Amino acid sequence: MNIGIDYHGVITANPNFFSQLTKFFRSGKHEVHIITGSRRTSALIEQLREYGISWSHFFSITDYHHSLGTPMTGYHEGQPKIDGELWNGTKAWYCQKNNIDLHIDDSSIYGKYFITPYCQYKHGSENDLLKFLGS
Repeated sequence: MNIGIDYHGVITANPNFFSQLTKFFRSGKHEVHIITGSRRTSALIEQLREYGISWSHFFSITDYHHSLGTPMTGYHEGQPKIDGELWNGTKAWYCQKNNIDLHIDDSSIYGKYFITPYCQYKHGSENDLLKFLGS
C-alpha cells in the first residue's frame, strides 16, 4: 500500500499519531509519501525526524514547480504564489502518478482534482477525525 500524508496541518497537528502511523506502514514495507507545499530544507527534514516520522518518499510542490519554471508572482508565508488550479492539482497529479492508494490532507479543496481516495484530517481540541472524502 502507498499512502500520502500532508505535512502542515496534518503531521504538524498531531506528530505523535502520525509517527506511529508511518512507522506501522513502513514496518510492513509500504510506501509513505510526505507531500507538502513547503520546500525540502534541512530544517524540515530534521523536524520530520524529531517528530519520529518514517517515510520512503518526499515531494515538495514548491520545488517541483521551481524545477519546471512555473510562473510565480511572489511569495506568501514561504509559499510561492502560482495559479491556484495548478497548485491544487499538483498533489492529485503526484498521487496518481505514484500510485498512492490513500492521501491524508487537512483540506477538502482537492475534491475536484483527485482520483486517488483521500481522507480529510481534522485536528480538534476533543477528537481528531479522519473523514473519508472518497475520490
